[in-house]
Amino acid sequence: MKRTFPRLLVAGGLALSGSAMAGDLLHFQDNSISYLNGSNFNQMNFDEEEQRSQSTYTFEHASGWNWGDIFAFYDYVDADNIQYSGSFEQGTFDASEKSNFYYMEINPRVSGSWLTGQSLAFGPVKDVLAAFVYEKGNGGPGTENYLYGAGLDWDVPGFAFLSTNLYRVKINDHVFFTDTSGPGYAEQLTVAGAYPFAVGSQDFVIDGYVDWRSPSKDAGTQTSLGSSIQIKWDAGKQLFGQGRTLYVGTELNMWHNKYGLKPVDGSGDGFDQAAVQALVKYHF
Repeated sequence: MKRTFPRLLVAGGLALSGSAMAGDLLHFQDNSISYLNGSNFNQMNFDEEEQRSQSTYTFEHASGWNWGDIFAFYDYVDADNIQYSGSFEQGTFDASEKSNFYYMEINPRVSGSWLTGQSLAFGPVKDVLAAFVYEKGNGGPGTENYLYGAGLDWDVPGFAFLSTNLYRVKINDHVFFTDTSGPGYAEQLTVAGAYPFAVGSQDFVIDGYVDWRSPSKDAGTQTSLGSSIQIKWDAGKQLFGQGRTLYVGTELNMWHNKYGLKPVDGSGDGFDQAAVQALVKYHF
């Protein structure tokens, strides 16, 4: 659920549409590396905890196939990250310190049109897909989640892509601030898209995602809403005459009830965040 980048399918759209076709099986692929640096990240320990800065190094892959598509990314985060688990009330409080951590996701989707051999397009819907996600990390909530559900790809004027995915979430390992490691279950709705536009001769794109996740009693989480929105300038086109390769911009990473977790000392309802980061991204 945590995407400091992408996050979901943000490498798609513009860069992908310009990629070369590679036979009938692989329709397109795009890889990118990003550097982000920003502040006001909530470390999620106590209500009044000081907000922190962090740097994130991200590798992203997106590809389209005759059977569907794949999006995957790996984040390496360099930040002060004092993690607390357990609770004061149960006498299981424990603290450990990490100066860096990782987080990754693999998101394959299978086209319903490919599975059935006939087009499932209707109205503004281009396709219906079976959607899956594997989440894994060793920072924050110590995540290992499995998501499965259904997705829709939309044909909306002006958008390079727009997708919605509804998942059932199996929270397999979610030990941050709780006395149980699961498994727990929740539902998640993810909306992702990219909208390119121009100002004079300068090209820009706004892309990102919004995640809504329901509470899980067994995993000890509550309803949460998170998003990452990037606004990027096509610097490669202006500086080197190579469009859709080098982007410079900013990302706004916002949360209400971050990860659905509560303060370890039992105070307050959850953690809110509005972190702003500088961004450089290179596609290859």
